[in-house]
Amino acid sequence: MSANLSHAHRVALSVAAVVIVYWLAHVYTESQEMLFEGDHRPLYRRTPHAAAKEVSILVGAAPAIAVYLVLYLTGLSSSVAALWALWFSVAFLSVIGYLGAHRAGIGGWRLVLESAGAASLGVLAVLGKLFIH
Repeated sequence: MSANLSHAHRVALSVAAVVIVYWLAHVYTESQEMLFEGDHRPLYRRTPHAAAKEVSILVGAAPAIAVYLVLYLTGLSSSVAALWALWFSVAFLSVIGYLGAHRAGIGGWRLVLESAGAASLGVLAVLGKLFIH
């Protein structure tokens, strides 16, 4: 059991590490954009503002990681829990796409397309997992 638990932790920590590296890349890009837009403060002063602006990347990844850990701790294998967490992400992205479009006043077929477009990003992640394994 402890070997499996350590494997589950490694998976969750690996995903979290990838998300953090992805977030840091966005923070750096945002801080450079600020420079090109005329913000001449030093990098160490621009970085906190860029980090705060890009924090949604970290927040967006947390639900899928939490779903993975909960499913694993309820008895699913690490691989099955990861697949369900990815499918959760598809549904989550679809709901977020729907809510954003709805809030923007989009309706009808465009609302459906916005939701499907957002969900398709999650489907790409599922396909990537299936392709890798």
